[in-house]
Amino acid sequence: MTAKEFLRRAREVDRRVDEAQERVERLRAKLEAGRMSSVTGMPRGGGADWTETADRLIELERVVNERIRELVRWKLAAIDAIRAVEEPRLSEVLELYYIDGFTWEEVARRMGLDQRWVYRLHGRALLMVKVPEEVEA
Repeated sequence: MTAKEFLRRAREVDRRVDEAQERVERLRAKLEAGRMSSVTGMPRGGGADWTETADRLIELERVVNERIRELVRWKLAAIDAIRAVEEPRLSEVLELYYIDGFTWEEVARRMGLDQRWVYRLHGRALLMVKVPEEVEA
């Protein structure tokens, strides 16, 4: 696995966790709607039993928790790899993009640099990143 693939994975996991958490919230809203209809006596749309929704919610929360654990593992490994880059400006580019999730345009603006120069710094920084052996396996 290349340094870029390794760091990209840490960035990608954030998005996947956010999406899974949104699914949990949608399911939770459906569950609450089912509970309210059983309390008020008002009909529920679709006729699905809210206990089935609760079971799905529990399973989905389990999946989200697994993804969060994966996120933490990748993020910590990525942070360690970035901190090992001894040139501060290079590690800053990596941290802003891969850890903080900023776009290249935002990274350039925050650093007060031209975006093309940020790309060059990024290329140099990637050469200094060492992918941990346990992540490659």
